[in-house]
Amino acid sequence: MFKAVSVSREVIGKGESLLLQGNSTTMDLSRWQGKVQCVYIDPPFMTGEQFMRRRPVGEEGWKKGNPSIQLPAYTDKFPSRESYLDFLRRLCDQAKMILTPTGAFALHLDWRSAPYGRMICDNVFGEKNFMNEIVWAYESGGRSTKCFSRKHDTILLYARGKNVRFDITKVGVSRQNNRKNHMRRDVDENGRSYRSIRSGGKVYKYYDDDLVYPGDVWTDISHLQQKDPERTGFATQKPRKLLERLLLPLTVEGDMVADLCCGSGTTMEAAQTVGCRFLGIDISGEALQVTSSRLRKHNYTVENECTVDDAVLDAVFDQDKGMITMMGFRCPGNFPDIPDPLATAEQWRAGRIWDGVFYTEENLMRTYQSPDLPLWGLLPEQEGTPAVSVTDAAGKRRVFQWVE
Repeated sequence: MFKAVSVSREVIGKGESLLLQGNSTTMDLSRWQGKVQCVYIDPPFMTGEQFMRRRPVGEEGWKKGNPSIQLPAYTDKFPSRESYLDFLRRLCDQAKMILTPTGAFALHLDWRSAPYGRMICDNVFGEKNFMNEIVWAYESGGRSTKCFSRKHDTILLYARGKNVRFDITKVGVSRQNNRKNHMRRDVDENGRSYRSIRSGGKVYKYYDDDLVYPGDVWTDISHLQQKDPERTGFATQKPRKLLERLLLPLTVEGDMVADLCCGSGTTMEAAQTVGCRFLGIDISGEALQVTSSRLRKHNYTVENECTVDDAVLDAVFDQDKGMITMMGFRCPGNFPDIPDPLATAEQWRAGRIWDGVFYTEENLMRTYQSPDLPLWGLLPEQEGTPAVSVTDAAGKRRVFQWVE
């Protein structure tokens, strides 16, 4: 049988990257001082709102979006503007401290907070280290009749110092996919299409298959749509393409990327995509589990407290075959009443506990592409006690250890 235990550290693969629960404005980050190449932060915007997240429950929920549950995501409420600005300032101070001399900092804000963020960043990083005020424009959401609709966010980009690394050639796109203009279109003797313009007695040719590079206004990356498979149900989730465009010019493979308010984990997933290690910090343990559910490459550590309560795991461990079979999982919570005994389980990991640490061997989860929860996990013979880590539909993690 499997018995619930408390394990605060879970290692997946080599554990080179880290998801850490805590308040990034007050925790000691000195062990990463000068080690992070890029810090991206998408903090609260001072909206005064309580944001929620919606998560599917069970196979039908992942297939059709119903049943589902609504849960708190994060609170964007501050006692005063001064307390919010102090919060931003402490985030920026932490980011500066952990950046390498060649690193860069990106602060993602909206119309409410961007002017204050610019002044804070000028003060922390220095006006001379300002690189860009990137405007991310989008069309989703409602329309205002009282003013021009507010349809953009601002990303403030600052260098840590004069030796910042930046290679824009890594985010070039084909000219033919870029916005068309008034220039004449033609085809050369080799069949290559181009556009041309005469100016000052000279003819300038621009081939469609040549690369062009983004400016500081990005209109080609849209908000995530309701049924986008990338969506996690986490409020204000940003698209991975946005983070990839930011990270690619600033990093090389193996660099460390940090997000001090990691939320749904877009930065962490983008970091894996471009071959970087990551440090993701969030005050919510559930946010870390949402992040963890998105990460396919198994090479990180999760540090947060697991839940120990009345949850019951029904699973069988075949010692001869080294196989764990999931039979059922029930846990407290306001979940829809579904006959499926595994409906409330969203993700589980087969692994071993050794010296108080859970080491994952196999990661199994529901996805929109595969809504059925896999039922078998293999454990190779090695040191440690067989164990199962289960994340429920609300994002809470529980660990169960095999007892003979």
